Amino acid sequence: MSFTIVADDAAWDAALERVLTAAFGPGRFAKVSERVREMSPLDRALSRVALEGGAPIGCCRIHRIALGAAPMLFLGPLAVAPHAQGERLGGVLVAASLEACEATDAKGVLVVGQPRMFAPFGFVEVPTGRVILPGPVEARRLQWRGLGGASLDELSGAVSAPRAAN
Repeated sequence: MSFTIVADDAAWDAALERVLTAAFGPGRFAKVSERVREMSPLDRALSRVALEGGAPIGCCRIHRIALGAAPMLFLGPLAVAPHAQGERLGGVLVAASLEACEATDAKGVLVVGQPRMFAPFGFVEVPTGRVILPGPVEARRLQWRGLGGASLDELSGAVSAPRAAN
């Protein structure tokens, strides 16, 4: 399989909705992660899309959030079209998005996902009670990766919309 990884673009939204629906079904709208995305802006410059023959076949989207007073990022959704699954494309998309995130002022990246998928990228489980999401989530699935030397000890607060720049 031959694909190209590029920054996200609104022109691919409809095609990516089809990829997301195929990967997750309509149940994705009931998840806590969706509540976070509803309150936070998508950062297309940090998000990555996989193209095959010019058509989107996967995405790793990054949203800007705040955790307490700290700027933070939220990873998701991450999806790959069914025909391209099993090719490690999801990992390539995560790595490319995280590389872009390194250049931000964010203290880290939060994700709700399978630990075995995200641990290879430096994500660790968030200690219970440290982060308040807009709904319940299985504790082991809430993970964080620090950026810019931030420490897990600094992680505390409720997830909210990002703070406006002064």
